[in-house]
Amino acid sequence: MVRVFLEMVLNRRVGMVDSMMRAMRLLGVGFFTLMVAAVTRAEKQPNFIILLGDDISAVSLGSFGAENPGTSPHIDRLAAEGVVFRNMFVSEAICAPVRAELYTGLQPVRNGVYMNHQPTYEGTKSVVHYLSELGYRVALTGKRHFSPKSVYPFEFLEGFPQGANDRFVPPEDWSEVEAFVQRDPEQPFCLIICSIHAHSPWDSGDSRDWDLDTLKLPPHFPDTMESRLHYREYLAEVKLFDGQVGKSLAMMKRLGLDDSTALIVLDENGAGMPGGKWSSYDWGVRSACVMKWPERYAARIDTDALAMYCDILPTMIEAAGGQVPDDIDGRSLLGLITGRETKHRDYAFFVHNNATSGTPYPVRGVTDGRYKFIWNLAPESINAQPTINGFDYGFEDKMKDRPERFMYLSWLEKAQSDPAAQAMVDRFRKRPEFQLFDLDADPWELENLAGRADLAAHQQRLKIALEKWMKQQGDSGAAMDVVPTKQKR
Repeated sequence: MVRVFLEMVLNRRVGMVDSMMRAMRLLGVGFFTLMVAAVTRAEKQPNFIILLGDDISAVSLGSFGAENPGTSPHIDRLAAEGVVFRNMFVSEAICAPVRAELYTGLQPVRNGVYMNHQPTYEGTKSVVHYLSELGYRVALTGKRHFSPKSVYPFEFLEGFPQGANDRFVPPEDWSEVEAFVQRDPEQPFCLIICSIHAHSPWDSGDSRDWDLDTLKLPPHFPDTMESRLHYREYLAEVKLFDGQVGKSLAMMKRLGLDDSTALIVLDENGAGMPGGKWSSYDWGVRSACVMKWPERYAARIDTDALAMYCDILPTMIEAAGGQVPDDIDGRSLLGLITGRETKHRDYAFFVHNNATSGTPYPVRGVTDGRYKFIWNLAPESINAQPTINGFDYGFEDKMKDRPERFMYLSWLEKAQSDPAAQAMVDRFRKRPEFQLFDLDADPWELENLAGRADLAAHQQRLKIALEKWMKQQGDSGAAMDVVPTKQKR
């Protein structure tokens, strides 16, 4: 309507303009202003497609430093042309807490999902509510891992596998996805594609691209045959997720969605192996984040600004023309994306609570981008993760053939005669109360600097910031025995 009005002015269609102006006076200028604002917003509202991987550490991708080539050709090309966040973090490196943070803009203790498999607090608003109120239709396909339905009333699309623990997963079917994005060209949409790659058991990809003998293992891995075999299969599933990104890009181009759609690629939390998922180490909480926005938003941007998953939702709300709520934890990234800003957060914060089996092992952490402080709140206990070392505390797993457990058992065997392997086992299983890492000098967090006199000021500053954040979140530091107070929303 605004475009038609301007054309009439430019073409000096005076009579028609006069008629419209008389109509404006009759209707009221205020009403017309609101109508124009609504039309303008609708014209500028981008579509959103989020591709969310499953248990993929950022450094497994080429553009984020992968030492093994060929894992992510499509994501790498997107990174070369789009918006790249180098310091994007999840608050808790576990599947359900990650998804709740992404969809609600709230961090784990405040949204209720501070352990795996927990429901989000009733009455919490999610991306479905926020974007629906702005005129969007919102759908999800693939893995879910959230509840209750009242918080997450997505339109669910079939075609993508949902069972993360399924074996020999068949290729996805894109028919319902394509039908959804084409359903109504006049209405903006948000589509979340949730892959189950590269969640264990790592048996659905083709690993022949990597030779076992020359494969590069993460530095915190004892070099065993089981480590090599399972890590190679994991890389094959990373490439499957990359293929889904490539298919999404091809679909957008083929359907003419390139200049109206923001594509956001996220790899979720880190690999489901010791030192990744289930930890506050960078291999678990640092996430790859690559975006492709319509041309009117940004050129290529590669930023080290600190950001967190809770920032994604407010970014979408602002881009859609909405008002970002004051009471969520996330902050819009649109200033970074458009180049108006270069800094976002002073700190990124982390929480970890182990599953409901075994001794509680609460962990809290914080980074300023250079230094990382981890506070292990129960250092006298053994880190208990059922899928990896449940046997350490008598947990009986129904799944007898988890590859991550076999990998860890091979580490234990090697540790009997190899002090370096024992050190890596201890890094996973038994930690001191305080850990401090210089991420610039030691990105794999292998040298604990806590207690060093020359770094005491950094350690104290980070600890104070962490305690302030815990208080703001209503976090007692308990793992399971004390439930944090629900904050009404």
